[in-house]
Amino acid sequence: MRHHRPGHAHSGSSVGLYGILPYSVTAAGIYLVGSIAVFLIFVYAFCAKCPVRDNCTHVLQGMVTHLMPGRTTGAYSRGDLLGTVVFFGFVALFPQYWLIRNPMLMLVFWILFLGNLAITHYGCCKGCGNIYCLLRYE
Repeated sequence: MRHHRPGHAHSGSSVGLYGILPYSVTAAGIYLVGSIAVFLIFVYAFCAKCPVRDNCTHVLQGMVTHLMPGRTTGAYSRGDLLGTVVFFGFVALFPQYWLIRNPMLMLVFWILFLGNLAITHYGCCKGCGNIYCLLRYE
């Protein structure tokens, strides 16, 4: 049985933001605004094209897709996949310059980031009706 999961991916980015803030308010602001922007790009590129977005186990993403222009369901293009890579790349890599100064905080960041990916994959992806998603499995 699949369960609806509230948005929890923000925990890793919150740690990233916390790790940047003592060193640069500007960089922290860029990370905050950038994370929101790439999240919206990801939702448009990937989630808005999902054939089961009306019954999405990723609650926040499913709701946000209804605020965006509709997209035709189908196989994901290279551009769609690029939007996904940009999202995860930005959220994961941008704060590393500052997190490396605090190894414990960096460890917490990666535990939360990778843990959220695992929770999402094993809690939401199994049996998902999105036949176009590479992470879907039975």
